[in-house]
Formats: sequence, C-alpha cells, structure tokens
Amino acid sequence: MQNLTLSLISPTSLMAIGIILIALEAITFSFVLFWFGIAFLIVSVLSLLNIYPDGFWQLSSVGIIAILMLVSLRTKTLKLFLKSKNKENNDNFLNEAGVGVIQNGKVYYKATLWNIGYEGKETFDDKEKVDVKSTKSGVAYIEKHL
Repeated sequence: MQNLTLSLISPTSLMAIGIILIALEAITFSFVLFWFGIAFLIVSVLSLLNIYPDGFWQLSSVGIIAILMLVSLRTKTLKLFLKSKNKENNDNFLNEAGVGVIQNGKVYYKATLWNIGYEGKETFDDKEKVDVKSTKSGVAYIEKHL
C-alpha cells in the first residue's frame, strides 16, 4: 500500500491565502470566507513552529479550525456587525408645526401638497395661509392662521 503525503505548504503561502480569503469576504458579506482566512493565518503561524509533518495536516488543521470558529462565532459576529446603531428613525422634519398655503383644495407645506385634515367646520380659500399643526400619512392637520 502506498503512503500518500502532501509536501509542506510554506507559511507565506498559507498567510497569502488567508489574506486573500479575508479580502474576498469584503465582496461576499457571508462571514464564511473570513473564518477560513483566519484559520489559514493561524496555521501559517503554527507552521513557522514546524509542528506539521506534511501539508495534509496543515490543510486538515485549517478545515477544523475554520469550522469550529464558523460554528461558534459566526452568529455572534453577524449580530455585532449588522446591529443597527439607530433603532428608531427620528426624522420628524415633515411632522413639525408651521405655516402652509391652501392650493387647489390642498395644503402646500414643505414643498409638498397635503390633503386637508381638520375637525372644524371652517372653509379655506385658495392662497390662504393656514397653521399646520402636524402631518401624518399624507394629511396635514390645519387651523386658521391668526
């Protein structure tokens, strides 16, 4: 029976593969290549210590280390990187009070035509100024301008 061996892979080659895989992760965003890249870097450092008898053990170590890190760290890392820093959008630019103008039965306010929403029985004429109290869902809640 023949013994199959793989010649040792140089530590610089392992390091180059690791760096390339980490760089490719920037394109894929899958957080899989990243862990294989880290594993290649770890094995390249260990290869400098001459602990591997042949290349088969180097590649096996890469696979084992990468899968262990992938299973144990991928979800934690994804949550860390994809966590939203601003959970709530506090952009209330359109919901501020101000003065609008009636145009064609709508309120022209902040460069947008809004449907009129009011609870009184007043009527409004074209080009009349009104106080906009708030806006929501395409409706501007207005009152007569004083």
